[in-house]
Amino acid sequence: MADIIEMKDRHRPPGNIVTLRPLEFRRGDWHLGTAMMVKREESARHEMHRLEAFSRQGHTHVAHVPNHFALDDGCHYTLMGLFRYRGDEGLMRRVYRLAGWMECVTNAPSPILRTDLLRRFYKSILEEREALNIVWRGNVRYFLFPIHVEYYNPNLLVHRVSRTESLKELYEVIEEETNRQFDVLAEHYVFYLPENLAV
Repeated sequence: MADIIEMKDRHRPPGNIVTLRPLEFRRGDWHLGTAMMVKREESARHEMHRLEAFSRQGHTHVAHVPNHFALDDGCHYTLMGLFRYRGDEGLMRRVYRLAGWMECVTNAPSPILRTDLLRRFYKSILEEREALNIVWRGNVRYFLFPIHVEYYNPNLLVHRVSRTESLKELYEVIEEETNRQFDVLAEHYVFYLPENLAV
């Protein structure tokens, strides 16, 4: 019987890795709630605690919550768009670029968008939202993820957007900065999703 059932694995935690690349998504040990964005070092500590908690006979409660950014206030819609296309980095970058466009309209104003070029910019947003099937609803405050200052200057996108002098330059700046942010997210962060979302 021991050849069939490996008893030593009985108290191992259930696997929680959904994808490792381009972004690392893990299934959280909670059913509902907010997704978390966690630094890699903090994620490693959390995974060790998880292993210890599940290895104690009869104990499956993970009491440790890693230091994290809660992805809410609109960021959860961005995250779900990224998660939907988790197998295609090109589409994920398009989702994050679209989030950058939305951020630009709401939180990073450009002089370019105070002209009639705003209509063309909105048209681009609507077309890309439809193509990617991404919608932000309700009281949305943020579209791009918070990033620790040691990895990315939080004012850089706003500063560069405010200095653009043409619509072409505005598109280029947003693409450059959202790609830079995406690279930082891939290198330095792990995303934990509630079980009901990580399917």
